[in-house]
Amino acid sequence: MKDKSSLQELHHDIFGSVLDKSEMTPYLLLKTDNYDKALRQAAKMMGNRGFDMLGSNELPESEKSRAQYYVEQVYKYCLNSMLPFLKGQLRRLSDLNTGNYARYRSCLQAVEDIESVLHNNEFRGIISEDPRNLFLLASSRKYTQVFHGYKGKDLQVPAQWQQAACSILKMAHLIKSIEEDSQDVNDYAQLGFFLDMQGQDLNDLYHYNWQDPKDLPESEAAKRAFVKISTFFHKLQESVRYDEGKKCMVFNSGDGVEVDIKEIKSRLKSPESMFTKLGKDVEGEAQDIRDILAITFILTSKDDTLKLFHALQKRGVILQENTLSSSITQTLFDSPESMREAVRILMISLSRSEGAHVMPEEKDLIEHAQNFYRALSVNTAKNPHSSQGHKKFQCKINFCVPIHRKAETNEILVPGTDAYARRHKTAKKTEQHTLALELRISDQESWNVSEHHGDSHHHAYKFRQLVAVMNRVFKGTFNLPEDSFGQLREDQKKLFP
Repeated sequence: MKDKSSLQELHHDIFGSVLDKSEMTPYLLLKTDNYDKALRQAAKMMGNRGFDMLGSNELPESEKSRAQYYVEQVYKYCLNSMLPFLKGQLRRLSDLNTGNYARYRSCLQAVEDIESVLHNNEFRGIISEDPRNLFLLASSRKYTQVFHGYKGKDLQVPAQWQQAACSILKMAHLIKSIEEDSQDVNDYAQLGFFLDMQGQDLNDLYHYNWQDPKDLPESEAAKRAFVKISTFFHKLQESVRYDEGKKCMVFNSGDGVEVDIKEIKSRLKSPESMFTKLGKDVEGEAQDIRDILAITFILTSKDDTLKLFHALQKRGVILQENTLSSSITQTLFDSPESMREAVRILMISLSRSEGAHVMPEEKDLIEHAQNFYRALSVNTAKNPHSSQGHKKFQCKINFCVPIHRKAETNEILVPGTDAYARRHKTAKKTEQHTLALELRISDQESWNVSEHHGDSHHHAYKFRQLVAVMNRVFKGTFNLPEDSFGQLREDQKKLFP
């Protein structure tokens, strides 16, 4: 074996790979000249990544199983979710025969090639045999001897296998980071798996029977998340009732102010959606996922937006100290003038809650509307994957949740159960937790227009996110460059008219 000078590794391995996170070629394999040595070094690499080793270079069966679980999640995400969705969208986009046609076809071919490698039985068998082989496959372009002596032969790794292994490692890192970087986020991921197994739609949690749940998760992680979300919905539903006369839900602020609500939507970010959010940005971190639960109020009138926001404050759903001020933004109103009626309704409701009936003067209205519009529009999202077509008022809040445990057994008390109802009569200990929540307010007409049409359509937005994931994780195989996104948005407007 020709010895490699450490000076040759200076730029890329010491700084380059850390800066761009684009290659998973580990430095520890630098001196390996056969499979047995490479496997021992790969064991050290796994020990450095949080796996519990026997000695310095032996991987226990239990840790092999844990590593394989992450790989299985990658396969499930790629083959059952991400790649099929991308193929469907790319085919539809190709059929438009626009200026991006060649790029769409190239990307479609790349997706099919990736699927072919992932389905390859020999490739899958090498990974399943020992998770350390994944590191060796990913490194085989730079360190060609890592499979010399494998099963008595010198295995030559095809370039497509090397690239696919590198991508699997990157994706497995994202999935593993949900668990290791934020136990709080991992709780919700585990709850998502539980609810999915129960056949519960994660996009329709408001109508889930939180008051009397049929089944409860067994795992500690999922149960913690269940309690947090359940407590929030109990709090919210204290202020919401259905009005037979109005034929809609009504939110009551508790001091005489009511807001008519056409629909309440709520979704839990799925584990797959978490992987996507982490994967689209180089510095994506689990702690940055601040919209685990999204609650959307669809009002009968968008002019009730500010009134509802204030009513939610009165009820303690929104607290000043727990609201991420930089997240408050609105795209529902196009100008201060269009916000004037919403300000009028807010001022009247504030007066009414104080027992007065004061009508605001017109000159005050426009001044307040200008101040509101300026303040609420300053943080308009600059997410390159999003769309200015979305019509909503939104903010992110940290909702405070007490979690009670039986003092003797440490068992979590779950809202909706008899034990929880008797919580103040039993010995317990209480922990304070936080539910990261995205709150959105819109009206039916604005919501339908912005969520179901053009480049604002949910599938259009999801496609752009997944393209960003593919460009990063499958770099070298898949590429839809940023300069094609202008045409892409125009094409998506045709797909979702």
